[in-house]
Amino acid sequence: MKSLMTKAGILALVILLFACSGSRKGSESTAAGFEDAQLQAKAEALHEQIKKNPNNLEYRRQLAELYHQDGKNMEAMKVLEEAMKIDNNDAETKYLYAQIAESAGDKYRAYTAYKAVLQSPDGENYLDRIAPKFMDAFKVEKVVGTPAQEAFGSFSPDGQKIIYQTDQNGNWDIYEYNLADQSTRPVIQSPAHEENPSYSPDGKAIVYTSTEEDHRDVDFDQKRRDIYLMDLESGRQVNLTVNGSDDWMPRFSPDGKYIVFVSQRDDLRDVPFYQLFNNIYIMENDGRFQLRLSKAEAHDSWPCVAPGSTEDEGTIYFDSDRAGSYAIYKMDYKGQNLRQITFNQNVNDVAPVVSPNGDKIVFFSDRDGNYELYLMNDDGSAQQRLTSNPADDWNPVFSPDGQKILFHSNRDGNLDLFIMDLSVQAAAAPVYEVIAKIDKAIAAQK
Repeated sequence: MKSLMTKAGILALVILLFACSGSRKGSESTAAGFEDAQLQAKAEALHEQIKKNPNNLEYRRQLAELYHQDGKNMEAMKVLEEAMKIDNNDAETKYLYAQIAESAGDKYRAYTAYKAVLQSPDGENYLDRIAPKFMDAFKVEKVVGTPAQEAFGSFSPDGQKIIYQTDQNGNWDIYEYNLADQSTRPVIQSPAHEENPSYSPDGKAIVYTSTEEDHRDVDFDQKRRDIYLMDLESGRQVNLTVNGSDDWMPRFSPDGKYIVFVSQRDDLRDVPFYQLFNNIYIMENDGRFQLRLSKAEAHDSWPCVAPGSTEDEGTIYFDSDRAGSYAIYKMDYKGQNLRQITFNQNVNDVAPVVSPNGDKIVFFSDRDGNYELYLMNDDGSAQQRLTSNPADDWNPVFSPDGQKILFHSNRDGNLDLFIMDLSVQAAAAPVYEVIAKIDKAIAAQK
């Protein structure tokens, strides 16, 4: 990684970005066109005020916000760049510039400006507004981290162990980590790829996927997976799906009677494998009576059964791109009463997991640029961002008591397993610590 910028260097870069933006000459006297007559009138009035009071930065910020409100982010940033030529020490102008640059997708300029704000004389006054963009909301600790990749962790029913997949042997195998004594043991090691492990509700078995039955000489991402059940005491493994298609993402219902999963088995089109549609299925815990629940020409995935579900009134949450980008949906055990519960256009809300008492859902989303963890009520309301990190955070699951969230992330370069404690708020970070996080975010944009 390239060396991070010094304080003086970053300030110089901010000034250079602000000074060399190519703003149109005479932009202060002419308002860019607005289709809305009221906005046009407000813009023209603000231009007149700026002509009369050229050093008043408040008028310029109001004009920039007007452009931003109308989706004219480049015009807004040009107005603020002109303002910073007048007073490059004005923190509020820089903060607004950072916000608009971030909304426009220009992360490099946004992060650079946020850092400049914190390094200004008024930086402490902006810490509460900037820190949540780069710091987690709750305490996060790494629990499994090696030079290999560790991913798709799941808690045991007593919360004392974690089952997960790792590629430390060159292919995906399944390992178990004991939280109490911090020991690790292999559960399944084979030449095939074993993935997506999850405990049964009684803790006596795990369900997972394996490519063991696919003997074709093809790349791993083209291997077909089957769903297996393994008795942890005897080590006996049973293929539950025995199917010529790809079956994956198995998860028990909370009562242990059913397993929901994803399959491409009913898309018979002659298209490349990555174009095949996948849908949600359910089967009994011994593999019998495999039933297709979702039937859209879409990619439905990551099913999760809500606590308290019965055959008559079961609820399954899942994600789907049937509306364009991925959103989270719910349906019953018969694939009926479908309802969309997240509505965030042009972003992806993925991998819902319901809390043990059924009132909360944790998932991950790229709505803020990269993948972060979010929490919401089971009806989609009160959506709250949990993690803030330049890296990507994926596939969260609750602990049995609902107080912790296990997820995997590439925060330290490769995939590791982390635990967020929802009972412990993250400590208020000092300015220097937030700046260090911003430095990492800036470096990641190069």
